Amino acid sequence: MNQIPIYMKTSEEMLRPNDPEYYMMTANGLFLGRNHKFFSSDVPAKRAPRQLAGQKPFCEIRYPKLGVSALEFIVGFFDRVFHKHGSESIVLLFWNQNKQRYKLLVPEQEATVWESYSGTRSAMDVTYKLPIPMPRDHLLVADIHCHCDFGAYTSFTDERDEQYRDGVHAVIGQIDRDPPQFHLDIAVDGTRFRMDFNQLFKGYGRRRLDVPQKWMDQVKVKVSRPKTYSWSDSSNNGDWRN
Repeated sequence: MNQIPIYMKTSEEMLRPNDPEYYMMTANGLFLGRNHKFFSSDVPAKRAPRQLAGQKPFCEIRYPKLGVSALEFIVGFFDRVFHKHGSESIVLLFWNQNKQRYKLLVPEQEATVWESYSGTRSAMDVTYKLPIPMPRDHLLVADIHCHCDFGAYTSFTDERDEQYRDGVHAVIGQIDRDPPQFHLDIAVDGTRFRMDFNQLFKGYGRRRLDVPQKWMDQVKVKVSRPKTYSWSDSSNNGDWRN
């Protein structure tokens, strides 16, 4: 069976090939072209060329491993924030290209919590600001955030927020236990791959609670509470105003 040639369309001025049949890879997809005795055509291809082999999504991890004490301080920071605010929190991991080592950075962040009438708090989410300018000669390679006393997993919100930034996205959950629970993914060009703990971390002993105060100062908390009503807020027709 003759193989159908495959061409790349690299400019608008490129001439159509003269082959009886051919494939053309273009900016808007793969096309099947034909030069018939009675017509010429280029139409979107319904299937890939048969001579091509299949390919599965692939990612090989080569990150240097973060030291044990660094991870213990991260967990300690998450623990202190959770017990003080009942909220999520986040730490960014940079790679110093000159010194060939990691740098931990706690960004300015705002966590949202729901507080019930009784004062019990439930974590909702956390947002943060990237440092501007970014640390010179550093690469942002990972973000690590805490799911408080819930399990460590990638939520729909996490996937949506992280799909446009390549790198490691780690979640630490069940922070009320030691060791806590760890979940790691790496996102590459919109595709996520699951990672093992030891592909980024050297190990973990127990959390360090003597975390820098400047880390704690980076955390702001927004509290959402139930709306309260009183009889004086009601109108004569029985409707209630917030």
